Amino acid sequence: MAITKTKFINYIRCPRYASLDDIKKEKLDSIVTIDEYKNEEKETKIKEILNTMFDENGNDLIDVTSEHLETMLPYYNEVELLAGHIAPKYFDGTFKYSKTTYNQESFDCLINNIRYICYVDIYNENKDGFNIIEVKATTTKKYLELGTKENSIFMKDEKGIYKLLEDLNVKIEDYMDIETYEKQRAKLFDKYTGPGHYVYDLAVQRYIIENDLKQNNDNRKVKYYLAVLNSNYIFDGKYENDIPKYDEINGEDIISYIDMTSITESMMDKIMLDARRIEDYVNDLHADQVPLGKYCENKKVTKCKYCKVCWNILPKKHAITCYIDNHHGFTKDKIKYSTFDLINDGKVSMLDIDESYLTREKNKIQRRAVETNAPYMNKQKIIDGIKQIKYPIYHLDFETFPCPLPRYRGEKPYTQSVFQFSLHIEKEEGKCDKEKDHYGYLAKDHKDHREELIKMMCDLIGEGTVLVYNDSFEKSRIKELSEIFVDYKSKLLKINSQIFDLMNIVKTRSKMYEELGYDKEEAKMLNYYHPDMDGSYSIKKVLPIFSNLTYKGMEVANGVEALVTYAKFPKMNELDYKHKYQKLVEYCQQDTYAMYKVLEGLKKTIK
Repeated sequence: MAITKTKFINYIRCPRYASLDDIKKEKLDSIVTIDEYKNEEKETKIKEILNTMFDENGNDLIDVTSEHLETMLPYYNEVELLAGHIAPKYFDGTFKYSKTTYNQESFDCLINNIRYICYVDIYNENKDGFNIIEVKATTTKKYLELGTKENSIFMKDEKGIYKLLEDLNVKIEDYMDIETYEKQRAKLFDKYTGPGHYVYDLAVQRYIIENDLKQNNDNRKVKYYLAVLNSNYIFDGKYENDIPKYDEINGEDIISYIDMTSITESMMDKIMLDARRIEDYVNDLHADQVPLGKYCENKKVTKCKYCKVCWNILPKKHAITCYIDNHHGFTKDKIKYSTFDLINDGKVSMLDIDESYLTREKNKIQRRAVETNAPYMNKQKIIDGIKQIKYPIYHLDFETFPCPLPRYRGEKPYTQSVFQFSLHIEKEEGKCDKEKDHYGYLAKDHKDHREELIKMMCDLIGEGTVLVYNDSFEKSRIKELSEIFVDYKSKLLKINSQIFDLMNIVKTRSKMYEELGYDKEEAKMLNYYHPDMDGSYSIKKVLPIFSNLTYKGMEVANGVEALVTYAKFPKMNELDYKHKYQKLVEYCQQDTYAMYKVLEGLKKTIK
């Protein structure tokens, strides 16, 4: 069995994980089979892709199925191969990497009768020693944003490899003050942040490799790198046999390499202590309840697989985690408590804590709604918000595929590539038929159909209001398309200027209401809250409150299922393709009709 890198990262979460994993102590000094390792790593790597595609509020990701994960695997494999192909431009020597784990270099060591093992994505041997290059399907953005608006804590060296300023023999003060540098650099040590997650992964790998070398009296020098997608790379649209050619463009390669040697070196003492803790856990197995904490990662795609076991202490409805902005904690008698502090003290429901803990007015609104089992509303704000909508209303929604690798001209890694739109046109107030007033476009295959989609959308949308739910998403997509398809730029920007966010009315938008004459406090306060929302303003939570429509029972019922269905188009037989194509149309159609029903429901509540 042994402890692999992935098991190490999971076992260190808490004392309970190893027990629930039902490990056998006698197997911890044996070699893990390549098949076991391959299956374990595969799911981890695909989750890395999904974690990059969506932010931590993407609730659709919480229960992704193995089928979804399998669909994304080819994209990760492609990233790994590209990193291997491009690496000789930046590193000397020979390279060992493979599409399959079978041919990768491996390291293992025996410490206190527990065997640790890891395989490396790219093994680069040179005259001085060797380099370990770990490929991650994230982007440089996570790392280059560390610093100030003007400068990052990372900068390229003469070879084009990103290094920390401290490793480049430059004066840090020329780029930012030392305090800012240290504060931003510290994020690399937090394994629960975006960049820190991958650094910890590499540090565990280094711990295993260094112990392997020590036990074999191998004194070669080793350097450690991350290979990630270059967020500045813009694909120029060149293909070879219908496959994108990711050549260097304007001095940028699609893969960037980041030197993490010094950072991982400074983490070795911590990793050693973590290894000792894991040894204690596996030598004293017990499955007793342990305190919940951020290490559970309950709202992330990287969440512990035993969250359903440990988090069942929370009620299904009105859990304390339903308080909006609960991640900022709660305050009583000038003492701040985290949500985890309160849960671990037995306060698991919204009503388990006294109202004196609630310093945010929106939380007091939520509590009163739950106590009275009645919705809260600011009727006048809703009325004034609705007045901003002009007819006809174009209820608009996009479906996108955030592919790790850009597929079409003008796209970057993880560009939210639009492949579908749905539009319900409400020409007069209250008159919108789900079928007769519906229009839409869905790309029939994976060729570039963006211009067809744009043209149809521009032809359909005229004067009036373009209603969306969470306008930052649609506005960003339309702006991106306007920069690529300049012939449609003026029309697309006109559509952008017509966009109105329905959430402005359901929830609020401070700036808009201040412009309408409300003071700051009332402008930022919630417009509407129903106890059944349980702290969420997602369309799927709001829709059942105002209508009998539901997403339950739909074959395609959320964003992940939509993008996976689209991703599988090329591999479907004709019968399955026609069926799934229609189900995808129905899903996007439901999203736009849902906006119409929510708006109608809001109007009824204020009569």
